[in-house]
Amino acid sequence: MEPIREEILNDVKKTVMDVTGVEAIRFLDPELREEIIRIEHLAEKNGACGGLMPFRNNGVWEALSREINLIIIGNAHFIIDNEDLLTMLDTSGQVLGEYVPPHLKEEFIKNNPRASFLSDDFVLYPDVEINGEPYFLIDEIAFPPLEKVVGITRITSGSVSTMTDDWIRAKVGCEGPGRWTHLVGFDITP
Repeated sequence: MEPIREEILNDVKKTVMDVTGVEAIRFLDPELREEIIRIEHLAEKNGACGGLMPFRNNGVWEALSREINLIIIGNAHFIIDNEDLLTMLDTSGQVLGEYVPPHLKEEFIKNNPRASFLSDDFVLYPDVEINGEPYFLIDEIAFPPLEKVVGITRITSGSVSTMTDDWIRAKVGCEGPGRWTHLVGFDITP
């Protein structure tokens, strides 16, 4: 490995390990990356909500499109900004529902009195006329801890499916409750 590249990856590792709640990270080798791709394709094929609704995991695909990928194993103290993480759309792109983080719920209810909560943190918009088949979109999200690392660009992240999360945690020996995984991708600056 080139000395500059190795130094950049060491900076990335140190920066991520300094984030509260991060227990471990692992850069993806080609085999691990290919297995994540295989499982994510399978998860999308199986669908969300027990197969009742299709979903697309754009966050994972965007992260995997980058030159370097890493998996973070975090505990309950590992928090990322996930406000735009999950939406329900129809084929015309209309938002039918979306994730509402707990800290925004009270204000959201005040501003959207006709909205109907499907769960504690997911709202449906009953006044939207559905065009085509609805689906869930798990979108890419920023990963601010790496924004100040010199030598990297196009930083993004995504939440892997439950199937991938379970497989990764078993593979790296971080099974058990209260842990979850997150995928990050970035490019080395030319």
